[in-house]
Amino acid sequence: MANKDDEEKKGGCFSKLLGILIFLVFAGVGVAFFFISKPQGLSDIGGYNEVAARPVSPPRDLKTVLQKSIEGGYSVTISEKEINEMLAGELEAKQGGMLAEWVSIKRVLVRLREDVAEVVVVRDVEGYPLTTSIFLQVEQNESQKGIMTQVHLHGGEFHEMLPVPPRGGRFGQLTVPQGFLVLLMPDFRKIAQVFEDEIELGFQSMGRIKIQNKRLMLDPKGPIRDSEPDSTSF
Repeated sequence: MANKDDEEKKGGCFSKLLGILIFLVFAGVGVAFFFISKPQGLSDIGGYNEVAARPVSPPRDLKTVLQKSIEGGYSVTISEKEINEMLAGELEAKQGGMLAEWVSIKRVLVRLREDVAEVVVVRDVEGYPLTTSIFLQVEQNESQKGIMTQVHLHGGEFHEMLPVPPRGGRFGQLTVPQGFLVLLMPDFRKIAQVFEDEIELGFQSMGRIKIQNKRLMLDPKGPIRDSEPDSTSF
């Protein structure tokens, strides 16, 4: 009888633990969906205007600015505000597929912070705003063949105590790992295609690129190579 009672107690404890685990999983999923449904704050982004999507005054023609910078060999600084005004004035993004009739892309914004750019897409779902974003960084390598510029997912840490998995972006107010970005990449590729000329001029043709707080610094003149043949990063 004692053994039977012990087995029943063990079975009861296991059932309770399993029930608590299932509850925590569902509670975690519920909390995650709550933060996903809440759009991230955008008021800190230069050029964002909740009242009117298009700027009151016309922004600089950034394509011309970049061309003159390359032709003249001088550096240029583009503010976060200018980038977002250009996006608001020129980008006509549409949500395709089965959801096209009731889901639309309302805005595309860029938030610039030290060494990191966050590209934010604001969607309108039945009149309710939802935001998704990805974190990006620029890597440049110099060798005897020249300078190669690559744009990567940022992959920063969620927290100093949680270095893995690397963060990739945000769904609403929830920061998500890079693996979740597979759901967002088709839209971001379409947006990149719209600005192929600007990307070519602003990244591939520039010798130095520096992302700083609320501004992007570009210089067509690369660093002076030293006598070492190995490639260097900067």
